[in-house]
Formats: sequence, structure tokens, C-alpha cells
Amino acid sequence: MPTLIERAPEVLEQWTARDGATLSLRPVMADDAARELRFIAGLSPQTRYERLFSHRGLLPGELQRLVRFDVRREIALMVARGAGAAQETVAVARLHRASAAGGACQFGLVVGDAWQRQGVGERLLRRLLEEAARVGVPRVTGHTHASNEGMKKLARKLGFTVQTDPEDSTLSLLVLERGAS
Repeated sequence: MPTLIERAPEVLEQWTARDGATLSLRPVMADDAARELRFIAGLSPQTRYERLFSHRGLLPGELQRLVRFDVRREIALMVARGAGAAQETVAVARLHRASAAGGACQFGLVVGDAWQRQGVGERLLRRLLEEAARVGVPRVTGHTHASNEGMKKLARKLGFTVQTDPEDSTLSLLVLERGAS
């Protein structure tokens, strides 16, 4: 089974945002820990709650798991503004499969508050789904709060079905089914 991303660390896409900023879409790297920490700390309480499903901060060891992961089971992509040491994370998306042998994957996506509703999340999630399709992932799932209309709208736009989670009515289950490649 191929790894979720096989390329060397590099910029996968680059574009100019509406405000003129240069945005780059690239894999999350092990040396992004400080950048990831600043990104999470900069999220509003509501955005942090919607992504982490609680108001808590990061748990011990969680930061390292966010930047050092098994590439056979996970991919993490980020959109960053600027370049070099001054680069600022504006969005992160992850795709995780339960087994290195293949099968369904679960995704997560968070867009910094200042960048929401500007197409960043859609572009990032589309790229994540392209990676899933490339390695033949037959099913991608995710969860969001039932009140997160923005995420549910984006999921529907990209072909996901959206339904109330049968195990927790406060959550919506997002499912994208496709045949294995």
C-alpha cells in the first residue's frame, strides 16, 4: 500500500490571496511544531472548540504527534502565509487511516479565523481528497458539530453526505464514498 504522500517536502501549490498575500499549500513537517503551536493558540475559542471538540489546550505529547506521524497512515497539509521563518500557518488539514494496510480514512480541517470563508478550507480539503483518491481510499469520513453550518456546506459541496451522527446527536457525520482505485 503506498504512503499517503510520497513526495519530498515541498510547496504543492502556491497562489495569491484576495488581500495580496502569498499562500502556499505544503505538507506539515517535523520542524513545524512551534508554528503549529502558534496557530492553535491563535484560534478563537469557538474555532478551537469546533476543531478539538473541547476548550482545552493541547495535551502532553499532542503537539509532537501533530508534526511527527506515520506517513503510511496519515497526511497533514497546511496552508501558510509568507515564507521562511516568518511563515504563518493559516489552515491545517489531516487525513488519518486506522490501518497502514488501507481502508477508510478520517479527516480533520481547521482554518484560522481571519481566513475563514475565503476559499482556503475548500482548496485544502480538495487537495487532501486528491491524495486520498491517489492511494485508493474508498471512504473518507469526518465529524463536525451539528451547528457548524460552514463545514457542513463545504462537505456537501465536495460530495460528502451529511447526517446526524447516530451515536451523538450534537455531531454531524460527513461521509464521502467512492470505489477504490
